[in-house]
Amino acid sequence: MRIVLTGAGGYIGLHTLRELLEARHQVTAVVRSSGKLGPFARHPRLTICEIDLEDAVRIAEVMPGHDVCVHGALIWGDPGDELKLRDTSVAAKLFEAAGDAGLTRCIYLSSVAVHRPFSGEMSEDDGLSATDLYGATKAAGELFLRAACAGRRMTGVVVRPGPVVGPPAFAEASFRSDDRIAAMVVAAKEGRPLEAARDDGRQFSDVRAVAKVIRVLATAESPHATYICVDRDVIAWERVARLVVASLNSRSEVRVSARETQSPVPRFRTERVDHLIGGSSSAEGALLAHIRYLARIAET
Repeated sequence: MRIVLTGAGGYIGLHTLRELLEARHQVTAVVRSSGKLGPFARHPRLTICEIDLEDAVRIAEVMPGHDVCVHGALIWGDPGDELKLRDTSVAAKLFEAAGDAGLTRCIYLSSVAVHRPFSGEMSEDDGLSATDLYGATKAAGELFLRAACAGRRMTGVVVRPGPVVGPPAFAEASFRSDDRIAAMVVAAKEGRPLEAARDDGRQFSDVRAVAKVIRVLATAESPHATYICVDRDVIAWERVARLVVASLNSRSEVRVSARETQSPVPRFRTERVDHLIGGSSSAEGALLAHIRYLARIAET
């Protein structure tokens, strides 16, 4: 299978690249700089294209001869309309280029942010919604994917992770963290108290599980249109805070308060993705590795 991967030099992208190469696919990595690919840059089944994703002509030239496109890049611009306009435009043109070139499948890395405001129980069958620019941008990308597939022989598949946790793909590789986890690590390093509401939490996404889902979807027969890719279990923010304190050997106090609302903790159903990969994944080990990496960064 010949696969185009955008965002290959990013946090999720590098884990995805490893999965695809280990599955013996031929991968064309679209990156701004090959330096971000680290040890993968020398892989014999990897072709590197250093291209600005906003160069629609060059992107269209890359697509022919491939079977699948995985769009994992995000165009970060200035606050306000710049992000919305640039990222949405890139996604729309890329999806059209993939369809015009005869690719049979396009996988888009979206986000559970398209479900905000979160409710008690959510699934892939819920309609798109958004309460912030990031969620709106991802929702727009999903709609442009559907439009690009209409009238073409290309299948569009959307993957929606939650807060992604886990270590980087290799030393010095790209890495991103949920702001709340990063803030807890800073507070623990400085000895300040960590705050958490009792029984409040999130379903996290193990970065390696997200990469595995993308790899499976590249060749899966008759996939669903959308997959929510999160751990089945909710991990309480109190648990996160205590893992942070323990990982940093911090003297910080974990202060637990009552939740402001008595409504159920929002939860995503995961039957669809669990069936795809043959069972549910646990994100707690990835969360601990994520925290330990943040702790090492904080110590340098």
